[in-house]
Amino acid sequence: MKTKYFFDSDFNELEQLPRNFIVNFESLKVDSKFKTKVSIDGIQVGDIIDDNSKEIDSYRFHDVFHYTFATMLCWSPCTRAMMKRKRKSLPEIDEIEDGARATITEEAISLMIFNNAKQKDFFKNQTKVSISLLNQIKCLTSSFEVSERSKKEWKYAILKGYSLFNELVNNNGGRIHFNMIERTAVYEN
Repeated sequence: MKTKYFFDSDFNELEQLPRNFIVNFESLKVDSKFKTKVSIDGIQVGDIIDDNSKEIDSYRFHDVFHYTFATMLCWSPCTRAMMKRKRKSLPEIDEIEDGARATITEEAISLMIFNNAKQKDFFKNQTKVSISLLNQIKCLTSSFEVSERSKKEWKYAILKGYSLFNELVNNNGGRIHFNMIERTAVYEN
């Protein structure tokens, strides 16, 4: 894959999304609820999360979508924030591409897809994502660098993310090896 594919290839390595990383999703039982602790190289990344809902829907594993977006689209302001990989050396990039608006947009996309996926059995055995959903995503991301990614690339990222999500749900956690260069994400129990 050409270096230009990465939005951060001209930045210092500490401001780049890692090209190869393993994320551990560990389930913890707290009182009567399951929560998820996410770590990379043994270091906790982000907060311990639960479903944040009245219903048990395993949203606690939703960070897998952010890491999948980072891997498949080379874009995830949420992943940058959790990994402390924001591009602070260029204040305009830090503010616009890695800032609050971009992060909120990605979280909104993640939730929007999740609510759609719940109606479709979390995309199990599916090969399609609705064109209207893809159009909404393209509209929401039109002012960000990820606007260069096609609907086909978004579809692949979404379906891959849900394949991984379903593995995490079925096994109550696990490890996933993400490789941005090869654009792969492999579940390891």
